Amino acid sequence: MKRLTAIILCLALVVTAFAGCSKKDKAKYSDEKLIIGYTEAVAPLLQVDEKGEVTGFEADLFDKIFESVKGDLKSYTFEKVEEGYELENDGGFFDDEGKEYSAGLLLGSSTNSGTFNEDYSFTEPIVSNRVIAVTAKNSERNGYADFAAAKVVTVSEAAKTAFEKNAAIASVCASVAEEASIDAALAKLDAGEADIVVTDEFNFMPTGKADSYKVFEGELDKIDYVFACAKYSGWKDSLNEAIYELKNEDYGDGDEFTPMVEKAFGYNASSFNWEPSKTK
Repeated sequence: MKRLTAIILCLALVVTAFAGCSKKDKAKYSDEKLIIGYTEAVAPLLQVDEKGEVTGFEADLFDKIFESVKGDLKSYTFEKVEEGYELENDGGFFDDEGKEYSAGLLLGSSTNSGTFNEDYSFTEPIVSNRVIAVTAKNSERNGYADFAAAKVVTVSEAAKTAFEKNAAIASVCASVAEEASIDAALAKLDAGEADIVVTDEFNFMPTGKADSYKVFEGELDKIDYVFACAKYSGWKDSLNEAIYELKNEDYGDGDEFTPMVEKAFGYNASSFNWEPSKTK
């Protein structure tokens, strides 16, 4: 009976110990958990479901490289932050004992706009979204000098903003309309109801119709997406190196990065070209 009692007590202690570990692991904030902020979830970069689960290309990418960059950290969590949030400074996240924590990184950020301040540094551009102009294959319009008297359709906010910023082009068009989807815009092009569609590659390339239309050489704008870091945190170099190794054929299982990009965006939207000898 004494032996049986001892065994039962040991089992109880083991269960208690594991319960304690479980509670610690489930703590939302701690010194061992990185808080990753995002200001807006935009597919396919980031998506957030009704349960708050964050998915998408940048979430998958960070999951893939976390082991390489984590240092003393054990895990990470995603949290939405307001525009203007300052990394490692603004706080706003409290544990059960009232200790305050701050986000250490920002995902879903572009160097063109968004939450930035002078104390941030950025990884090399990871993926880029070009704003382009598309016309019919047999069109006599061949470039950005041929917008005069054109009936133009814009698709996406990025395309509309870039088009309107190019006043020399926008001001000479016969008309400008908006469409919510690339398919609707291309249908207008096919029907002769539009001469040029201004869109972005995140919308156009996944249609698989790049060879069916004439795409003007160059772009109206290019939106580079990066990971934003506090300037002196050390994150930038660690992240660049980890992505480089994920992309390089000579590491691990070869280039795992490019297939991730192509799966998420429907084409190779990668613009990452950092090298170990490259310093900024």
